[in-house]
Amino acid sequence: MILGFLKLYSYIGVLILKSKKQKVLFNSMTNESDKEHRWKYFLNHLRSQQWRGYILIGIAVYLILINQLIRVRPDHIFIALLLFALALGKGRMKAFVIDWSPWIVFWISYDMMRGVADNLRGTINVVFPYKLELAIFGRFFHGIVPAFYFQDLQQAINGSIIKDILDASGGLFYTLHFGLPILLGWVLWHTTDDRKMFYTFVWTMTLLNFSALATFILYPAAPPWYVLSYGFGQPPHTNFWGLGAGSLINVDKMIGVNFFQTLWGGFNPNHFAAIPSLHGSYPISVAFFTYKKFRRLPGLLVLYPLGVWFSAVYLNQHYIVDLIIGLGYLTTAYLIADKFLIPKVFSRFISWDSLRPPKNDVLA
Repeated sequence: MILGFLKLYSYIGVLILKSKKQKVLFNSMTNESDKEHRWKYFLNHLRSQQWRGYILIGIAVYLILINQLIRVRPDHIFIALLLFALALGKGRMKAFVIDWSPWIVFWISYDMMRGVADNLRGTINVVFPYKLELAIFGRFFHGIVPAFYFQDLQQAINGSIIKDILDASGGLFYTLHFGLPILLGWVLWHTTDDRKMFYTFVWTMTLLNFSALATFILYPAAPPWYVLSYGFGQPPHTNFWGLGAGSLINVDKMIGVNFFQTLWGGFNPNHFAAIPSLHGSYPISVAFFTYKKFRRLPGLLVLYPLGVWFSAVYLNQHYIVDLIIGLGYLTTAYLIADKFLIPKVFSRFISWDSLRPPKNDVLA
């Protein structure tokens, strides 16, 4: 019996040795083909990740241009790091970069106006916007433009709790202009996962933004705070640091920090971009698309654009005609996006299906 076990073990040993020799021989024969296969896999992987490389190249070009036109600030570094992080991400990151690219391109373009707007613009339109405002609305405000009427009102109620409330609420409404469109975009794109609605919203804003940028260059218009401070002459050689904040300076005095003076003085690339007023169009766009998506509280939603419009005039930032023209730009941009771009362009190559993975994939 022992002899039988020894024969069995010797037989198994021979089989193991043969299998090892065959494996070594197979590996030596297929080594070259494996290398070729791995190289092809590597190249295909690089091709599938080309979009990440394009983003990284774009980041480098962005920082170089910013450094040439103006100086690199911390917010530029933040944007570059954010895009870099997105480029290295997985899953929905590619869709995020593609879908949100209009916002990113607009911010970069608007920021670069800081270095070129003064050289490209011609004569500043100071008199005509003022006269147009006076002709239309002067009769309702004791023969002066509404922005100046509210400046007189602020002097009359100076030191009262009413003025403090108006200043604080005006500052709040006016600065919501910056964050709420991005917040709504995130709600549409991520929270409700409505990619088609998001595209309609973001491309409405994109058309609005770039048509406004073109107008700022072709028709630079002075806001009312400039007329109040300098009259109807052409701008002197000054950077207007802090003056662009208008009556928002009152809020700085209230809180004891030069927040708005720094924001408008240091970060506003063009002080003569009153027409069209993006403060006249952004809040209406946010209220409209919020109602279009959720169909709730229209009376409450309308308070936001009304508050921003009142604040823009009360704070001496805009004429009412600036706001109305901004509304006209928004209406045109929405009709182009909704009636042409979405159904006839983007629907041809973009799927409006959910970007979220199926629940089974998540559980797996």
